[in-house]
Amino acid sequence: MGETNLREKKGGLSCRSIAHRGLSAEAPENSLLAFELAGQRGVWGIETDVHATADGALVCIHDDTVDRTTDGTGPVREMTLEQLRRCRIDRGRGLERCEDRSIPTPTTYLDVCRRYGAVAVIELKGLVDINEVRAVYEAVRGMGMEERCMCISFQIERLRDLRALTKDIPVQLLTEGGSRATVDRAAALGNSGIDFRTTKTGLSLPAYAHQKGCTVNVWTVNWDFRKRMWAQAGADFITSNRW
Repeated sequence: MGETNLREKKGGLSCRSIAHRGLSAEAPENSLLAFELAGQRGVWGIETDVHATADGALVCIHDDTVDRTTDGTGPVREMTLEQLRRCRIDRGRGLERCEDRSIPTPTTYLDVCRRYGAVAVIELKGLVDINEVRAVYEAVRGMGMEERCMCISFQIERLRDLRALTKDIPVQLLTEGGSRATVDRAAALGNSGIDFRTTKTGLSLPAYAHQKGCTVNVWTVNWDFRKRMWAQAGADFITSNRW
């Protein structure tokens, strides 16, 4: 993926900034507006969650159902893309500014990332096999974003599936509570890192991760003093709702 000069400078931070589900403190999460605002803010990366649909398509939504964030009801995996297109995002900050309330597809999201020069940070969410991972990979390739992408997941099997397809896209293993054992698992993937919840992990873990050749991403860090704290501890990326 290479280095980039798009780094967050507020408060003297030198680690790379990732907008969690887009700029979700100012727009509904995973909406086109949230992605656009993140791009306009000049963040290093824009994160989204990708689920598979009943007919083999992909959509950008966090939950495995549409109930919490849209006016629809039901599991994403049991709905077709056409059914999901009829759902409208109906909650979140800045909803009144959200002209396009449809659930975005990866192509729409990747187009925003490409236009603003942001890295696409894609969480492989609830995917069940290599064929669904391949669909994400092909969407990235189709938009010419292989060198501007990073994939993350709680499911190490899905990261291994991606590794079977390409060694070029960086991956990060998501974990609620980071540990040395989790770092070791992530390191075995190659071109990899660990992505952990800060409230359940000690400040000493980044140093061990770096010893193992892993990058370090921390989530979800919304306050400037905590961003500075984790930057000083060695985090390479900070994922936040606020930039």
